[in-house]
Amino acid sequence: MLPRSLKLLALSLLLAAGPAGASLSEPAEPPSSYRSGSAGLHFLDDLDTGISLLPVEDGVVWLHLSVKHRTLSVVRGRHVIHEIPHFAIGINGADNLRMRGSAMTPKGEFRVERINPNSQYIAFIAINYPNPRVADQALSEGLITFEEAERIRRHYQQNRLSYPHTALGGNIGIHGLGNRDPFLNRRIDWTDGCLAIENEQVRLLSSLVGINTPVLIQ
Repeated sequence: MLPRSLKLLALSLLLAAGPAGASLSEPAEPPSSYRSGSAGLHFLDDLDTGISLLPVEDGVVWLHLSVKHRTLSVVRGRHVIHEIPHFAIGINGADNLRMRGSAMTPKGEFRVERINPNSQYIAFIAINYPNPRVADQALSEGLITFEEAERIRRHYQQNRLSYPHTALGGNIGIHGLGNRDPFLNRRIDWTDGCLAIENEQVRLLSSLVGINTPVLIQ
């Protein structure tokens, strides 16, 4: 029989441990994502974008990329039809405006402007950064000259393509890993500003989008 002092010690340890089913190995509750947990609310209701072109009409396919949660969602109207659980971004993070050589990923509203199915990174889904809206913002903040802003606007008007040869850089898009290790892609940010997903994921994604598919990175 245990001495009374040992019984009391054992009882105090059991109380401190909590319910019998508790375990130190249990995963913490996942962070709330862009889906609202409140009844009657939709995850789009939580997106404070300030963007006029966000499509929510039935049948319109668009992409939502949450830098905070690192989730890429393919959305049709207001319904998520496919989700990629992780993507890597630029080495130096993400911002609303990225400069050439900054190794940052741009945030904001864009559109798919071209798709290369034979990229060294399996497939490359290019977005229109910088576009005229980006040029206007960068000009207002003194990041580019008036002449550079005009080149971006004029090139876009004539070709419906972004113009990468200014201080803002360009050639930004979603691509695969090529020969890179998926394990490392899930743990470090390594790109010059693009968004990197796994090879099979980018193959599937390139089949779900097309030219002018809206892309929201936030």
